[in-house]
Amino acid sequence: MLALTTLAAARDKKPKAQPGPYVFTSKASAQTIKGLIVQENLREGYTLDSDDKLQFRFSKPGQMPLLGAVFMASSACPGMTTKKVWSYTLVELNGMTKVTVQPCGNIRTITARRKLMN
Repeated sequence: MLALTTLAAARDKKPKAQPGPYVFTSKASAQTIKGLIVQENLREGYTLDSDDKLQFRFSKPGQMPLLGAVFMASSACPGMTTKKVWSYTLVELNGMTKVTVQPCGNIRTITARRKLMN
């Protein structure tokens, strides 16, 4: 019975998507593609963190893993947040634009809180 359950679980297990980078090409100009990427990410609730001409990065608050949420609830780590981060690089060459998208995963940051002393 255990063997059948294990085989069924292995069969039903979905393969995970491979982590990036993801690379795409387009005949559109880098500026056109950048405009579309920025517009879509802002619509999805992301914030533009850094913006160079052909390299830029977006983030938005992510869901804290269960263990992290326990620490937050107990106030053991005040100011700790998680962000979903994506970076984009555009390269124009021979009338084509290469778009590289790199998921940076969930990045945990700690915001320092300073107490003012009188």
